[in-house]
Amino acid sequence: MPRLRLSAYFRRRVTLLVLQPGQRLVHSAPPRQRPASTIAVAIALAVFFTAFLTRSGYMRSNMNQSRRH
Repeated sequence: MPRLRLSAYFRRRVTLLVLQPGQRLVHSAPPRQRPASTIAVAIALAVFFTAFLTRSGYMRSNMNQSRRH
């Protein structure tokens, strides 16, 4: 008999989605949107401007050299 009781713990319970009316559409709801923190916004702006300004600054500083050739 102890073997029967032990096997009851490993048995999987299967339920149909039809029997759970409140749980059917939980996955289709959009996730909650959390406001961005101030640090995340500051880092994003720094990366954004660095990516564009570094390239344009390099091109502008070397523009005279490219015109000479």
